[in-house]
Amino acid sequence: MPVMALAAQYMSLFMGEDFADQWNLLSPLARAQWPSGSARTAMLTTKFAQTGIIGYSLGDAVPGASWVSPENLASQGGLWQVPVGVEFGDPSALEPAGVAVPYQNLNLFISWTPGTSAAIVGEGPASLDAPILLPRQITKRTARVPILMYHRVAPYPNPALYRTPYDYRLDYGLTVDPEEFTAQVTRLATNGYHAVSLTRLADFLLYGLPLPGKPVIFTFDDGLASPLEYAVRVLQRYGFTAVFFISTGLLNWSTKTQQYLRSDQVKQLVSEGFWAEDHTLADNTALWGRSPAQLAPLVLATRRALEAITSAPVQFIAYTGLWPYPQAASAGPRETMLFPELEGMGYMGGAVDARQDSDLEVSTELWQLPRIRVNPHEALATFLSLL
Repeated sequence: MPVMALAAQYMSLFMGEDFADQWNLLSPLARAQWPSGSARTAMLTTKFAQTGIIGYSLGDAVPGASWVSPENLASQGGLWQVPVGVEFGDPSALEPAGVAVPYQNLNLFISWTPGTSAAIVGEGPASLDAPILLPRQITKRTARVPILMYHRVAPYPNPALYRTPYDYRLDYGLTVDPEEFTAQVTRLATNGYHAVSLTRLADFLLYGLPLPGKPVIFTFDDGLASPLEYAVRVLQRYGFTAVFFISTGLLNWSTKTQQYLRSDQVKQLVSEGFWAEDHTLADNTALWGRSPAQLAPLVLATRRALEAITSAPVQFIAYTGLWPYPQAASAGPRETMLFPELEGMGYMGGAVDARQDSDLEVSTELWQLPRIRVNPHEALATFLSLL
C-alpha cells in the first residue's frame, strides 16, 4: 500500500537524520506549518543530535482519520493514520525524565486516495509540536513573546448569587467579558499577531526555529468551562491556538456560580488543536518548599491523569498562587530547588502569576515564564500597550 511505503520511507529518512529529503514527502499543508524547509532541517538536526535513535516501529494504517494543527488549527480529514514509535538506545539519558515514552505513541497522518500520490500531513516525531527534548547544549536566544493569562471568559458575575462579597470579588477579578475578549482577539488578528503554543516557544529557545511575526500565547488557568463556551469559537475564527492549564482535581465539578470542564471536554479541546497543560491538583497548594513525596500527588499524578484523558504529552505547568516575588524573573532557593524536581517528573517549564506584568521584565528561564494578567473592564488601548 502506498501509505505504508511512504510511512516507512519517511521514518527511514528520520532514522538517518535526513530531514532535508523528508521535506519532499510533505503535503503543502504540512509545509505551511514551518517557516521554511531549511529552518525545519536546522531545528530537527539540533533537536535529535545525540539522542541515540536506534529504530522505529509502524502500526497498521487506519483510514478515515482527521488531523488538526496545534499551532494554527488548520485541519484535514479523510487521512490515513499510522501509529509510529521511536526507539532510543538509552532512554534514561534523555531529558526531561520519561520523554522517551510519548515517542513510543505518536502518529503519522497521510493523505492518499487511489490514483493520487501519498503525502505526509501530520509528521509524528518530526512535527514541530512533538514532545520537547532538552539539548545538551543550549544557545542563548531572546524573543519578545507576550503570554496572556485569562481565567474566566464569561458575562460579569451577579453578586446576588455569591455567599460572601469576597467570593464575588474573587470571581469578578478573574473575569473578562466575551465582548471584551472578542475585541482583544480581533485587534490582535487584524494587527498581524500569530498565536503560538508554549512548545513552539521552546522550539525557538532550545532549537532556534524562527518564530512567526508578532507571536503571542493565550493561556487559560484553572480549567473553567466558560472559555470553552465563550473564547474557543473566537480563537478558532482566527486560527489562534491556546493553552488550557487544567486542575485535574476540579474536573467535572460545578457550583451555583462556577463550572469546570468535564474530562470529555478537555479531550475535545485537544482534538481541536488546543493544548492541555497542568495546573496542579486543585490550585490551592503552593509547590515551593515541598518534598518529592509531597509534590507527587500535586503534580506528577495530575500530569499522568491529563495524559490519560488527552493521549497527548503534558510538559508545562502553571504554578499555584502568586509567585513569591514581584517579578517572575526573581527566584529564591525554594523555587530553584523545585525546578529540577519538576524536570525529573517530566516537565519542561512553568508559567508564573507574578504581581508585575511581563511587559516590564525579561525572564531567562523556561521555568519562570512571565505572563500578562488580562483584567476585567480593561481598556483595549491598555491591553495593547502591554504587548
